[in-house]
Amino acid sequence: MSHTKAHRSTDSDLTLGGRAAAAAGSLFFSAPLMGLLWLLINSQIAPLSDSALPVWALGGAIAGFVILSFAFPRLAPNVFGWLCDLLMRLARWLW
Repeated sequence: MSHTKAHRSTDSDLTLGGRAAAAAGSLFFSAPLMGLLWLLINSQIAPLSDSALPVWALGGAIAGFVILSFAFPRLAPNVFGWLCDLLMRLARWLW
């Protein structure tokens, strides 16, 4: 009787290395995207309330996307696409 282990195929997206790569890769998308949204929101809020969103809100949004990309590596690209579409719709509506 041969004792061979059944080799389970693992998905490279769901390994620790794949999740870390997704989190690092999300920085290339989340930093500019959140920066643009932060500037857009501040340009609309600051004249009305004489204050702007703090910089820590921008850092928190970027960190949130890194955590989202690490926890759900397949969901994060869909969220980035949805936010880019939202940003384009807002840009068309505002200008």
